[in-house]
Amino acid sequence: MVLSCYTSVICYPCCRCYWIETCTVVLIATLVIMRVRKLVSALALTTALATGAGGVVAAPAQAAPSSSTDFGSVDFGSSEFGTPNSLFLWQGVLTRYIVVLGAKMGTFGQTPAILDRRLNVAARLAKQHPFNRMVVSGGNTWWLPVSEAQFMNLGLLRRGIPMWQMVNEGRSTSTVQNATYTVGMLKAMGANGAVIVTNGFHMGRALNDFRAAARKQHARIEFRAAYA
Repeated sequence: MVLSCYTSVICYPCCRCYWIETCTVVLIATLVIMRVRKLVSALALTTALATGAGGVVAAPAQAAPSSSTDFGSVDFGSSEFGTPNSLFLWQGVLTRYIVVLGAKMGTFGQTPAILDRRLNVAARLAKQHPFNRMVVSGGNTWWLPVSEAQFMNLGLLRRGIPMWQMVNEGRSTSTVQNATYTVGMLKAMGANGAVIVTNGFHMGRALNDFRAAARKQHARIEFRAAYA
């Protein structure tokens, strides 16, 4: 009895102290992780702005014009002008959209080369068609609290596309979700057509997913391919 009482007196405070210490350590670790996430997010956004949302600082000769007069201007010298996709968009200025699909970002928000090519093609189309809006589709970027769509906004702004021309879809984490969420948005906005911008290796799957999503949602939308 004495041993039992003695043991209970000694162990109870020790267990309580152990759990208090454990909870304290977990709380401190959580606060540190949250702070690091915020700092890394800020660093990623700063890096994206400084590098044109790419992984390497752009050379002066290749930098996109920063003049506000270039925003949304029609690029008549572009290789995209007069193509079937361009004519398709001109025929439905208010009802046909450009849709650019995201790609997995680097740890600190670096833009992969495949996404740079998508943004280049999307920007050329958007400059030729300043009244056709663009859906920028891409959700969470791994562990950063910033979506692919938001990083893509920065890249498009650097390429001279005004923010008002973009509509973000920031929930998707796969091509199927790109299609599902974007088709829902297009249907709600009264769209009857869209040009999908992505790379060749990805285009077949993307078009299949978008057409399947349109059928499932009873949306009468025609999709065209713009290869990056």
